[in-house]
Amino acid sequence: MADSVWDGMFPKLLYEEIVSHARSVYPEECCGLVAGDSDGRPIKVLPMTNIYHSPTRYQMDPKEQFRIQKDLRSEHLELWAIYHSHPATEPFPSQTDIRLAFYPDLFYLLTSLRDTPPPLRCFRIRDGKVSEVPLTLSDRARP
Repeated sequence: MADSVWDGMFPKLLYEEIVSHARSVYPEECCGLVAGDSDGRPIKVLPMTNIYHSPTRYQMDPKEQFRIQKDLRSEHLELWAIYHSHPATEPFPSQTDIRLAFYPDLFYLLTSLRDTPPPLRCFRIRDGKVSEVPLTLSDRARP
């Protein structure tokens, strides 16, 4: 899904939802999923519960994950990205993030509340290698 042609434009509304989620659970890391449409564009943020309730690690609630993946299928959407926050450190994948990146075809989005405004960075993590993908916030409305 995420390998389809994506122009790097990320809707500001989705960015604001991710940052709002990060702020709502601060000082813990937030985590969640981003759904995409059949054209490979991000269109929906799906906040998840970090069952670790930790400022340095996250794990999504498996029951929520299952329910959301089922809902995505019924809505004809696909998993596009996994996101999480680093409350006080740089928005770059940690060694743990890299080790636990099991979905090489998805994007990994990270934000950090240490900076104002909070940045949102996009990465691919494949075979333990991290590459940043250019991301530009856009006023483009959701389809």
